[in-house]
Amino acid sequence: MDLSNTARPTLALPGMEFLGMKPKIGLYYCHNATLPFPNHARGFFYYYRPPDLPFMASGLRFRVTPGINALLANFDAGEDLLLPSGVPWQVAFPRIALSSFAKDLREHLLRSSAITQSQLDTCHQQFKGYLPVVPFTLYSLDQPFPISFSNDTINLCVVGPNEIFRIRIQEAFSDLRRKSNGRCYGRPYRGSALAQFKVSTRPEHAGRNILIMQILKITQPVTCVIPGYDGCMPLPGEGSLLYHRSVLGPNVRSRLWTCDLDKSSAVSAALRALHDIPSSRTLEFQ
Repeated sequence: MDLSNTARPTLALPGMEFLGMKPKIGLYYCHNATLPFPNHARGFFYYYRPPDLPFMASGLRFRVTPGINALLANFDAGEDLLLPSGVPWQVAFPRIALSSFAKDLREHLLRSSAITQSQLDTCHQQFKGYLPVVPFTLYSLDQPFPISFSNDTINLCVVGPNEIFRIRIQEAFSDLRRKSNGRCYGRPYRGSALAQFKVSTRPEHAGRNILIMQILKITQPVTCVIPGYDGCMPLPGEGSLLYHRSVLGPNVRSRLWTCDLDKSSAVSAALRALHDIPSSRTLEFQ
C-alpha cells in the first residue's frame, strides 16, 4: 500500500463484502492531521505486540519495505514507519478498543483473531471507557519515550497494573536563573530525543529508590537558541543524563533530574506503579 504524501488516507478492510458492507478506517500520520505521510511510506500494515509489554501496548503498524510484493520476504528488509518524534507510527490498542472511529478496524481484528473480546473488555475496564489525550503511554519503566527540548513539560500516560495515571513533568528543560532584566533564561535548547527512566546506581543514591532520565537517541538535532549561553545546563547528547536548573539563585548550578519513588507526589506514584513490573528487555525502533 502506498501512503506517500497523503494527509488523510482511507484503509479498506476486507472480510465483510458478502454482507454488502465495505468497512474502512480513516488514518492520519500524527497529531497534526494535516501533515501528510512521508514520501517513503510504501509497504503494508501488520498487527504488532511487543513481546515484553502488556497486550495494551500492541497496535496496528505500517511496515515500510523495499517492495510491496512478497511481504514476508521483505519484512526483515523493511522498517516500521516512524513518527517525527522517533517512535513507531501505530494505531494503538486502547484507541482501537475505545474509539468510535475504529469500530470497523476493531471488528476486523476480532474476526482475524489478532485481538480478543476479553482484551477489549479489560481495556474498557482499566481505562473506564476514556481515552487519554497524551503524546505517549508508558507500560514499562524502561520503555523509551519521546521528549522535545523546546517544550517545558513532559506529558505521559502511565498504565500500571491496577491504575492509570496522567502525569506532567514540568520545567524539565528550563534554566530558571534570572537575567539582569529579571527574566528567566527559559529553554536554552531546541531539538528532540528518545529518553528512558533508569533506576539510579550512583553512590549518592545508594539505598534509595531514585530514578534518573537518560537520553537514548537524538531524533532531531539539538541546537542552542540562547546567544552566548554559558552552558549551565549541559547540551543534551546520546547517552547523557538529563540535567536541569530547578532552583532559583545566581550561584546554584544545574542538577541531575531525579524522581524519588518513596516521596509523595503524582509523578512518583505513577512511576512507582511501574517499578516492580518486569522490564522490557528488547525495544526495537525499526
